Amino acid sequence: MPRPTPTYRKIEGQHHPLAKRIRRLVRSGELYEARSGGIPESDTGELAARGLVLLETQRIIEDALASGVAISSLLLRSSSKARFAALVEKLPAGTSLYEVTPAVFETLVTTETSPGVLALAEPPSWREDDLFPAHSPALIPVLAGIQDPGNLGTILRASEAFGATGVLLARGTVSPYNAKALRATAGAIFRLPILRDLPTAEILALLRKNRVRIFTTDVSGGLPPARASLVGPLALVLGSEGAGLPPEFQGVGESLTIPLAGRAESLNVASAASVILYEIARQRSLSEPRAVSDRGSLFPPRK
Repeated sequence: MPRPTPTYRKIEGQHHPLAKRIRRLVRSGELYEARSGGIPESDTGELAARGLVLLETQRIIEDALASGVAISSLLLRSSSKARFAALVEKLPAGTSLYEVTPAVFETLVTTETSPGVLALAEPPSWREDDLFPAHSPALIPVLAGIQDPGNLGTILRASEAFGATGVLLARGTVSPYNAKALRATAGAIFRLPILRDLPTAEILALLRKNRVRIFTTDVSGGLPPARASLVGPLALVLGSEGAGLPPEFQGVGESLTIPLAGRAESLNVASAASVILYEIARQRSLSEPRAVSDRGSLFPPRK
């Protein structure tokens, strides 16, 4: 049976309740809200009480769909509606569709060159057990005070690529739902278990409870990652770009320092994270080779 022709609701004025709600998200830089607030159900039945995140590109929306994330509503700029017909076909029945005039749509986006599509999605909800699976040793990047959203998004992307089982975000770290961070994750935000806005004491208690070794990073004085044993359950604590590790994490666990050549003094936090996560994945592949994607193994098996 052919799918029914999609039915769009119109958003033609700046004061439409859904447009006002999205503009508040954009202004906040968070692109996420924890509860629906006071918008009447008759106007925005798609807004879920457990929270929604705003997605701004077709790629991110498709990543969300492929990861099983529920897309509750899709907004299309009226002048771009035809180009997203195939995307609309992928949406589950019951997704609310909106056609938005260009003048209003431009007030709902964070970029100057939007392709003309937005979505509201229900982000995954993770539990402690998701980060500490019984079938493999935990690998938990702990991001403590990172402020640059591009760096945070890149670290989340690298964390997924190199086999992290989850990520802990300490209180004071930039939101992973920041627009720039979301784009930089390349969809990892929907697949990688993340617990956010946690006090330092709670993070340390969680790691100790799960018997996870803690490694921190330092520009000097630490053990080179290639000389450390990184095959067991571990957490890698990464501090902010300028200030480094918060005082609460200093002196906790074992310190790692990446050897650098020439006159380079340090790497930015995303680059440092990628280097160390790669080394962890390399060491683990030598002890137990395993595939990390449907495109093959991260490292070829030893002969």
